[in-house]
Amino acid sequence: MEQNKKITWFEGIVNPEIEEANPLLSWIWCGFLFLLGMFLWGYFLNFGKIPFDFHDWAEVNAPRIAFLKDAVTKGVLPLHMQDASALRGVTDRYMALPDVLLSPQILLLKWLDVGDFILIHTWLLYAIGFWGLYRLKKSMHLSLFGFTWFFLLFYFNGHITSHYAVGHITWGGYFLFPWFVYLVIRMINGDHSWKWVAKISFLLFFMFLQGSFHQFIWCLLFLAFLALTGRKNLFTVLKAGMFSCLLSMVRIIPPALQASAFDDDFLGGFTSPIQLIRSFIQIIPPSESLNSAVTGGNLGWWEFDHYIGVSGALFLLIFGILWLKNRRKETGYPAILVPMIVLTLFSIGKFYGIFRLLPIPLFSGERVSARFLILPLVFLMAEAVYAMQQSMEIRKFDVLSVSIPLLILLFGLPEFWSHLETWKVLNAFQAFPYTYTDLTIKTVANHPDPSYTNGLLIGMVITILTAILLAGLVWRENRHTKNILVP
Repeated sequence: MEQNKKITWFEGIVNPEIEEANPLLSWIWCGFLFLLGMFLWGYFLNFGKIPFDFHDWAEVNAPRIAFLKDAVTKGVLPLHMQDASALRGVTDRYMALPDVLLSPQILLLKWLDVGDFILIHTWLLYAIGFWGLYRLKKSMHLSLFGFTWFFLLFYFNGHITSHYAVGHITWGGYFLFPWFVYLVIRMINGDHSWKWVAKISFLLFFMFLQGSFHQFIWCLLFLAFLALTGRKNLFTVLKAGMFSCLLSMVRIIPPALQASAFDDDFLGGFTSPIQLIRSFIQIIPPSESLNSAVTGGNLGWWEFDHYIGVSGALFLLIFGILWLKNRRKETGYPAILVPMIVLTLFSIGKFYGIFRLLPIPLFSGERVSARFLILPLVFLMAEAVYAMQQSMEIRKFDVLSVSIPLLILLFGLPEFWSHLETWKVLNAFQAFPYTYTDLTIKTVANHPDPSYTNGLLIGMVITILTAILLAGLVWRENRHTKNILVP
């Protein structure tokens, strides 16, 4: 009997139908993964006790959050900074930079210090992303085993951990990518409703509020090239792009007023396909991340790092090929191949430099095109995990179909851990030059600035009116649908 019980649990982990018949197993497994991820991200960020005196923690994001704390504590709008060095010396207008944090959770700064807020902020976005990852699991009919693979690849790859390590907390919008993948696949499968347009518009706006201007642009570019894959997709994406920008006007107009002062020189992407491959399988520690002889480029390695280890790369290679071979339309094949390929090409060399010649100001804001790679990579993660699941089901969960991805996973666990340990903030702090920062002087110094405040007001009005219009369109659509269904 005991042996049968063990077999049942194992089958429940690899077979989603057995899992559905045993919901307790699902709750325990997913709950464990959720808490494990919370702990590991807490460990990575030293549970909020972050040494801020290095790189972009010191020069950019810790001072900006200290400024927000001062504004929230005083109960004033975060309009102008007294010491504006954290705004790159461009301006003292805080909201005139597109990559600053302005999401609702900044209100927590009234009770939290800067380090604790960064931890809670990261945990919050992690939790929202985990919910999206779980929704993807359900919609793609993934097993707990497949979900575990997705969880590891998504939350602990080198792109997000190395960027966070050097102080890029505005990369928090990355955690929202599962929702973007979920909505894109829904659209490809036939959801062209106003409700879908509203959902993706609010998702991208919320992403923008995290200071994730870059991620906002990547998603718009992905949608733009997805629009080329079909007439229905074209009109739906046009609506989504227009409403995403209109809804984000409160964040777009202030930076637009300052656009000419920004440094927008294009810095390029991966120097070669070899460097791109290295970014998946080689750990370059923070101490060597600025050594061009080691990294093969003039930018910091965090701009190239997409580490998933040899095991993760092997998994994506095997099951990515299987996804392409199976050509299953329900997961977006072949439509999402177009934006995946284009964004991957944009990440190499100077390809994106040509696209930047178009007179579209938003798209000139991305100076390092190597960053584009992460979005097609996240889509590939989803498709590879789905292909693995289909392979196991087709082969009736025989020993071979389960043991191969299981063995790869077991070999991969120490690789993921090794990168996390290498790049955790305490180790990154020791590797970078010491940069003193005094957070006590990052205070509010608001002053009359009519063009800036008027731009903010106009942007806010457009944002509110757009939200009302979207809500009205969704309400009318729902009412029309009910009238059709009810005779």
